[in-house]
Amino acid sequence: MGRVFRKKIPVLLVVITLIAGTILCACGNSSKETIRSAEVPMYFYSIDQQDSINLYFTDDSLDIPYLDIDTVEELIERVYHENNEDNGYSLDVEKSGSLVTFTRDNQYYMEIDFDKDTFSFKDFDAFFVPSWSKTIMDVLSPDGVFDGFIISEDSSYSRYGSEVLIDLKKYGIDLVADGGNYYIPLQTVSDIILALPCYVLLLYNEKSVFVYEYGSETGKDLLKKWYEAEPVQEKSEALSEFSYNELCMVMDYYYGLKEYHGIDSFDKFFSDVALKDALKSQDSAAGANALSVFLDLYIDDSHSGYTLNSWRLGMDAEVESKYGHSVLSMYESSMKYYQARMEYFPEKVPGYQEVGNTAYITFDSFMTKDKDVDYYKEPPTADTEDTIGLFLYAYSQITRDNSPIENVVFDVSLNGGGDTVTASYIISLILGEGTLCIHDTLTGAYANESFRADANLDGQFDEKDSLLDYNLYCLTSPSSFSCGNLMPSVLKSSGMVRIIGEQSGGGACVVMPLSTADGTILQISGPNRLSYMKNGSIYDIDKGIEPDYIIDKPEHFYDRAKLTDYINSLY
Repeated sequence: MGRVFRKKIPVLLVVITLIAGTILCACGNSSKETIRSAEVPMYFYSIDQQDSINLYFTDDSLDIPYLDIDTVEELIERVYHENNEDNGYSLDVEKSGSLVTFTRDNQYYMEIDFDKDTFSFKDFDAFFVPSWSKTIMDVLSPDGVFDGFIISEDSSYSRYGSEVLIDLKKYGIDLVADGGNYYIPLQTVSDIILALPCYVLLLYNEKSVFVYEYGSETGKDLLKKWYEAEPVQEKSEALSEFSYNELCMVMDYYYGLKEYHGIDSFDKFFSDVALKDALKSQDSAAGANALSVFLDLYIDDSHSGYTLNSWRLGMDAEVESKYGHSVLSMYESSMKYYQARMEYFPEKVPGYQEVGNTAYITFDSFMTKDKDVDYYKEPPTADTEDTIGLFLYAYSQITRDNSPIENVVFDVSLNGGGDTVTASYIISLILGEGTLCIHDTLTGAYANESFRADANLDGQFDEKDSLLDYNLYCLTSPSSFSCGNLMPSVLKSSGMVRIIGEQSGGGACVVMPLSTADGTILQISGPNRLSYMKNGSIYDIDKGIEPDYIIDKPEHFYDRAKLTDYINSLY
């Protein structure tokens, strides 16, 4: 990356130096504009990886930066190589007139028309899918979670989606080209290219660029550095307009539950709910309050929400909080079940417990395993905390010689979700071969991915690797959300596991992180919707899963002596 990203620039270069550029034509605008360039620090994933990057501006202000096309190419490849561990991902760039075409190593392409201000994809999913994925959309990592987890290629398959055209001109977002030079707004690169497939956001505070991996540990220090910029209460009119337009664009194309909300246009929706003026306000606080109300009150889907203030407002500034019925109901439900469980387990609920002939496996999230832990060398114990280790230990106890266990209960009554790969592993450990379907609401494509786990750690993937010889139950409540909703959905559709408790809490879409052009960080339900397949048809899981046997009192969930008697009465 030597030409664009120069390592460890001196502190003196933190001051932006504007260099007069050539006169270029903004193809989305007939007037000619002076392009100015600035070399600024760039922090890649952590404050320890400091490079520099060239930004470009179409006016005298420094609040709407552009990236040149070569920098965009190098950013994409670097993110895929370092973040996705995908060294096979490569791009070939062809420039011709107003068109720039990025062609993948798999020959799928992204075409950018700087005259029409459009991004077009012959196959959106195939352009972004990691090179190691076995299907059109990635569900699992290249090696799963450890050596005892494989994709069943013979029973995995894909359905390809429709072409995608993202029309920026419709939103007043300009791409700039002239004389073989091409420029894209930094925010547009972040939204269209990096946020969905890579969980990476490009943040800018008028001093530096921050390549932020959403939710990462190294990202915490990165955000502290981002917040070091002096807060700016008032935004320029141009930035306010651009930030609003970019928000409308990304919500229109990427929000995965748009049809369930009856929304065709978010610009119209913002007008209908009287938030448009505030979202376009030049006052940073007014815009942040409106965005919070929009996400937490009007969208109200528990996967979407206001995450962090913009640097313009400051890390600790208070933002108006109004929550919708769904979010409040889930919180109240969680507290109700949590308090009921505390009555029976005042210190800590055991991850694995045997009550008579029934084993209970309790986990409140799908916690990933440390990559350095090798359970083939050091089998998990009762004290193992990650979800995979817990299940491997539970499996060893349930299937031990002279085991009294006849029933197994998977308690996800307070499971709020977690890692999809871990959830896939657990499903396959239970069923022998698990299957997960992911549906792209933007393109119509879907991937049906099957997988197997080596449950007994004997190095073989065979009929012994399941719990199907036992009576299987999954305990759910309205607090079983996201992957805590996905797992019982797949288990019930298999016909091999009975759901007991109350209807699960839903949550189908994979979270998509976003930032606004003025710096606010948020997340939404993205277009990739987790689903299950039944009789060859796809069903999303957003409404939750109804139990086969209803248990309507929270205290009955955790009185395991009585629950065991009840389960034994069912067969």
